[in-house]
Amino acid sequence: MRVTVAQLRTVLLAQAIEQIDTDRTLVSQTEIDEATRTAVGAARQRGVPRVGAGDVVLTRAETIAQRASGRDPTVAALLQPSPRLRWLAMGLPWVALLLGLVLDRIANAHRVDLLSPPLLTVLAWNLVVYALLAWRALRRPHGRGPSAMLRTLAPWARPAHSGRGGRRGLAARIAADFHTRWLAHAAAQLQHQAARVLHLCAAAWAAGIALSLLLRGLVVRYQFGWESTFLDAGQVHAIVSALFWPLTTVFGLAPFSLQEITATQNFAGEGAAGGRWVWMYGGLLALAVVLPRLALAAWAWAREAQWARQCHIDPDAPQDAAFEALRRSLPGDLVIGLQGLEPAQAQVLHAMAAEGTPQGDRLRFADPADTAASSQPVDAVLIWSDTAPAHPLPTAWAAAPQRALRWEDCGESWVLEPALFDQLAAALPQSHHVLARLRAASEARNEQRFDASLVALAQHLRACTALGTADPVDPAADYAHHVQTLDAALRALHGNLPAHPQATTAAPNRLPALRRTDNTTLAVGTSAGAAAGAAAGAKAGALIDIGTGGLTLGAGTALGALLGGTTAWVVRAFQKKDAEQDVLRHAAEAACTRYLVIAHQARVRAQDADALAHRWHAEVTGTVAAHGAELTAALKAPQAKQTTPATQTAQVPADALLPLLRTVLRGILKRSFAPARSENMSQKSL
Repeated sequence: MRVTVAQLRTVLLAQAIEQIDTDRTLVSQTEIDEATRTAVGAARQRGVPRVGAGDVVLTRAETIAQRASGRDPTVAALLQPSPRLRWLAMGLPWVALLLGLVLDRIANAHRVDLLSPPLLTVLAWNLVVYALLAWRALRRPHGRGPSAMLRTLAPWARPAHSGRGGRRGLAARIAADFHTRWLAHAAAQLQHQAARVLHLCAAAWAAGIALSLLLRGLVVRYQFGWESTFLDAGQVHAIVSALFWPLTTVFGLAPFSLQEITATQNFAGEGAAGGRWVWMYGGLLALAVVLPRLALAAWAWAREAQWARQCHIDPDAPQDAAFEALRRSLPGDLVIGLQGLEPAQAQVLHAMAAEGTPQGDRLRFADPADTAASSQPVDAVLIWSDTAPAHPLPTAWAAAPQRALRWEDCGESWVLEPALFDQLAAALPQSHHVLARLRAASEARNEQRFDASLVALAQHLRACTALGTADPVDPAADYAHHVQTLDAALRALHGNLPAHPQATTAAPNRLPALRRTDNTTLAVGTSAGAAAGAAAGAKAGALIDIGTGGLTLGAGTALGALLGGTTAWVVRAFQKKDAEQDVLRHAAEAACTRYLVIAHQARVRAQDADALAHRWHAEVTGTVAAHGAELTAALKAPQAKQTTPATQTAQVPADALLPLLRTVLRGILKRSFAPARSENMSQKSL
């Protein structure tokens, strides 16, 4: 992505701050996370469908750099180019011009030597430089690291107040890391800048020499000529002709004849002719040094400007480790295709993915039936091997990694959801940090939902216990009201829809009919319990039927009957006298059963409902019986209160019933959805 030089400095400074300030002294981790979330939110407001590192790097880096700059002047100075380098680049050409004016000794004060060694040295040095530049331009470049000259000039780029006394400070270490990064990214720009300054210095030096000759001629009478021990007039004439050939050719000046050269031997020339030689010297310096050097300086400036226009970074490149911390902290936007999943189960996954994470990670599932979703590429495809796909795999999904899995291994219960993220992590190893956050957020939400369900169950059971001690007029009707309240609370927690309208318009006047366990429905209890449930009374039966709302699992009637049969036991127990133990035990069975059914509504498929109903029948009755004495003691124990330390005002119940219900339901869930059960049920289906 294209960036300006100022933006590049900001990004590199933010990287240096994050890398060096490990204790988060200048910018706290909370502020860094907030900067990331703000940048992601801004990108999504711009309409970016899937936010990547390149969409947030500039906004995030600017926030981090500004926070740090407001707390340390050394860090703030790094946002702008070093003023020392700027003044150095501006002042060196002027210094070179003054040195050329003051230190010129091409000839003595009164003579212009045709064979002046200083003049020949200046010309020879520049010719050598031109040859080196041509050779460097023609040869293939090797390496891209900063040159030795740039490494020498690097200390000048550091802030003036981060000297020896503060080198071990945090700001100085950040500055050193920043300049290391800056040299790595801007080496070409710095080389062009250094070349421009050096060419200007060379041009200024030659201009200073020429000006010194002209200015000295105002107060000194030059006498030109030559003298030599080994050269004769003919040889000197050849040298002078070659030396001034560019000048005479370009400007059409008359070349010096052999007679003129002979006449000036041993400095026999006159002052008027000396002025001509001074102009010839000045013109030669201008043509051979000043103008070429100015052209080279202009070329270096153009390359410098071109680099600034083409300055770029690539935050999404996996091989660039400098942006790894950003990519790891960046919220992920993963789209997973679903192939061969039933609509009811697909809806469960959509509901699970809708909440995301506090960091802003999003997980979305795409269905092949959705034309818009199937036309876009996805990150991975989950193929459900136990269901025949209703739609072919979209062409846009063909390149994505695929994982085959079964619904009973990862979707029938919320306790199996971590297995789904394991499959996604195996398919998308490059997004493991995003999937880890999504998994942690999903597990935290499930635990919170489970804890809230336990509170609702405990309140329901305590209300049922109060019915047995308060001698109400119609305990069955009151119990039905408590069941309705519990159902509403559990449905709200687990995202299930309210009861279907047909459940109320049917106006049933009895509890659901119970059938044999080898048919499509199953009741908890014995045939005696079923008979008692069928005769529980019209009012209580209607209320309970409305409360259950025909709750099945969206796949059959087995678990719906399980609810009704369990409730029948409790209604029968209320019709007995001195049946407090039965009331408590069967109320616990009914409450646990209702939680299992409502929490897994639409998760369990039709072919698995009967087998799971049988298991829950045995699990609920057996587990509640095993903990019967503990449940009775917990229900009869007074409900203590404890003060929350954080607020000192909110009263939170320290209910001994909650850990007991947790143990009971955790055990049932663990045994009901163990891998062995999934394998056995799969084998039965085959």
